[in-house]
Amino acid sequence: MHQTVLFVDDNPVILKTIEIAFAKEEYTVLLASSGEEALRLIKEDTPQIIVSDLRMPGMNGLEFLHRARQTNPFFVGMIFTAYLDIDSIMQAVSEEAVWRYITKPWQDNRELVMAVRNAFQYHEAIASRRQAEEQLQRADRLAALGHLVAGIAHQFNNIDVGILGYVQMALLHKDLPEEVREQLEQVRVFTRRGTEIVRELTTFSDQSAQWGFTHGSLTDTVIEALSFCRKEMEAAGIQIETEFVKDLDAVLNFGLAKQLIMNLIRNAAHATLEKEPRTVRIETGRQDENVFVRVTDNGCGIPKTYLPKIFDPFFTTKGAQATPGSAQAAVSGVGLGLSLSQTVAQAHRGKITVQSTPNKGSCFTFSLPGA
Repeated sequence: MHQTVLFVDDNPVILKTIEIAFAKEEYTVLLASSGEEALRLIKEDTPQIIVSDLRMPGMNGLEFLHRARQTNPFFVGMIFTAYLDIDSIMQAVSEEAVWRYITKPWQDNRELVMAVRNAFQYHEAIASRRQAEEQLQRADRLAALGHLVAGIAHQFNNIDVGILGYVQMALLHKDLPEEVREQLEQVRVFTRRGTEIVRELTTFSDQSAQWGFTHGSLTDTVIEALSFCRKEMEAAGIQIETEFVKDLDAVLNFGLAKQLIMNLIRNAAHATLEKEPRTVRIETGRQDENVFVRVTDNGCGIPKTYLPKIFDPFFTTKGAQATPGSAQAAVSGVGLGLSLSQTVAQAHRGKITVQSTPNKGSCFTFSLPGA
């Protein structure tokens, strides 16, 4: 992890001493001679540790640290002081602007280096705690969503079954006027579409019941998801290409992540209809601090005008909303898959991105922070 510490002091001798003290350390060290200059540096970088002189012309150290928190609320703050202004220091500590203070002049540069090293350990500890709390909150929201959707789905399924049953019985009448028969067929089509929407929702709600986020392998999750799709894809004559990287650990909800990946793979397979050969490539990898799974196809692609809409609920290029007569018109789709998948990606502190060229294919990437 990139570790950056910012020192702020109006005394150039102090700044030079700090530069010498950290010359052999692996930290990125930023130096500023005023609070205003330091605020500009914070906008360009994100230091985890900020050490500021207490008394400076213009903006003092406590005011600077408070303003810095408006840009980056999660840094660990410390102050230099040659004055034991206990009231100000204790007020800053109670407001969590300052973690500790360092008296100056310090006797040994190693004292300053050790203080910064301890601050990075503290920052890592509170970041881990915050991440755990966020995971629990996301898990609670997903579990609540799962219960809600499951209850709604049960009610809608009962309604749909009743409608389809009565439509079937009505269509059995031989003397039914043709116009009425056509209208009943439309009722059946729209009812089945409603059933598909409910099924799409319950697929994700069933997985959200497995609400725990835990450390796991993204590559293993992809392999598991592919195993559910491989037979149907190979039966359809689709060539599957894979390139997997081992040891891609992340904090995952295994069920939800697997469902997301299956959705991307099946969408890619549908996109290759009418192509020869039909090819879907699935790969995993690491980029900077993120891990990713990428699904690429040589299919129909997505028109540029549609790209901003593909994650909107109920927007689809399949089924009834596909180009009439196209291969996609024969594919069932209600436009919830990508919308729900993006929601799941965001629950993992990640995202889904897409690159697509009409008639050449698409590339969908699910990326999330590595563990």
